[in-house]
Amino acid sequence: MWSTAREIAAGDVVIAWMTRDLIQPLVITPGKELNLKYGYYRHEDLIGIPYGSKVRSRNGKGFIHLLRPTPELWTLALPHRTQILYLADIAFVTSWLNIRPGSKVIEAGSFTTPLTPRRLLPFCALP
Repeated sequence: MWSTAREIAAGDVVIAWMTRDLIQPLVITPGKELNLKYGYYRHEDLIGIPYGSKVRSRNGKGFIHLLRPTPELWTLALPHRTQILYLADIAFVTSWLNIRPGSKVIEAGSFTTPLTPRRLLPFCALP
């Protein structure tokens, strides 16, 4: 899925690390620019430099680190939004997944909250 080359090439996915709170995935596309508060970066200027490099902006006011995507960085770079799950929706998904008493469910979030042992006996969730 992601490049294993040492240098960035056109079409590669790169994680642009600006600050701990500002991380953005980029698809390197010649002709495009990344515009930020402290400068701008032309994609063609990023082609050929090694992953992990610190790159100064074209106006000299800031810099970014260009990192190879990893699952952890990818998760940090994606925007997180709150999704409200209503009981009717959970019941529909539970039905389609054929979750029954004794089913083992792995999930990250609040989907299984309504599936507590009081509501679906005996429910077993993996730790």
